[in-house]
Amino acid sequence: MTKTKASSKKKQNRGVDFKKIKRKLGRKLPPPKNATNTEIKSKAIVLPEQSVASEKKGLAVNKKGLTLKELLQQTSHHNAKVRKDALVGMKDLFLKHPEELKLHRYAIIEKLRERISDEDKIIRDTLFQLLKSIILPGCKEDYQGPLISLMMAYIFNAMTHLAIDVRVMAFKFFDLTVQHYPPTFSLYTEKILQNYEDILQKSQFYLQDKGKLKTVLTGLLHCLSLLPSDKGRGPLEKNVPSRGVLHAYEPDVSTESAEFYVGIKKLRDLVPVLVNCFQDFIPLIHSTPLLDGQSFDCMISILQSIDFAIRFLVHEIYNTTCESIDGGNDLTMWNQILSLVLFKKLLGVFPLNPVHHLLEKVWL
Repeated sequence: MTKTKASSKKKQNRGVDFKKIKRKLGRKLPPPKNATNTEIKSKAIVLPEQSVASEKKGLAVNKKGLTLKELLQQTSHHNAKVRKDALVGMKDLFLKHPEELKLHRYAIIEKLRERISDEDKIIRDTLFQLLKSIILPGCKEDYQGPLISLMMAYIFNAMTHLAIDVRVMAFKFFDLTVQHYPPTFSLYTEKILQNYEDILQKSQFYLQDKGKLKTVLTGLLHCLSLLPSDKGRGPLEKNVPSRGVLHAYEPDVSTESAEFYVGIKKLRDLVPVLVNCFQDFIPLIHSTPLLDGQSFDCMISILQSIDFAIRFLVHEIYNTTCESIDGGNDLTMWNQILSLVLFKKLLGVFPLNPVHHLLEKVWL
């Protein structure tokens, strides 16, 4: 009896570890005490004076609401798609607000010229179309000399680019500038002829891609067509007053006679290169019964370029250079070159049929 009372006292003094709560059926259980409240509350902050639309009020924007400043900044973006969209957006902006182009034309060219050597082909093509269809025609009423001079350093830099596609596109840009401002060729005769000689002589790209050769020859043919010949003075010599204005951007400018003399020397080096380029097509003519269209166009452009070059050389030697710069020696040397290159190397392949063999290339 004594043991039973002692054990009951121990049970009463022992603490309760877990208190069991009796729940009634049909009642919703309350949340636990350590439950986390996941409810999210937010409040809107209204700042009517800081709206983006109000900041651009009164400014010219394109259909996407971007200003000229924003578009120019995006042309340097690391993403190619953003750069392309910026160029397309500028076209839309200039069509809606032509005054933006006239007011900021120099700032626009200074920024866009960086994309002449862009690694992305789509960017270069988009820029070319923008210049061709909108910017240069839009500035036609103004004097284009200083505007184009801002682009020339970047165009010549692209002509020496490691990528052949960038180099070929640079000649296309130069041809575009000559189309809108013909005196450009006379101002940079030495540089451009040297670059034409380099790409035709050293690259040999036309053996694989005749489309690129056609692009280069089209620009060269256009430039040489501007040269004066025995039929009269060409467009280059009719723009002497305007040439002086553009020379303000070129600190070291030689006289007109020296410029043409340098052009004559470069043309003398270019003619044999063109003859060699033409001779590279002779095996193709002999091996295929039907010549493709691109090869035919290239051969025609080469022959026309040689024709313009010879006309100019003969005209200048007999009428200008012979009297001022050691004319006798120059004339004798050129007669020898003319006889060797044309009559022995070029005319010897005509008529173009398999009976005639390919002569050795000209190395002068």
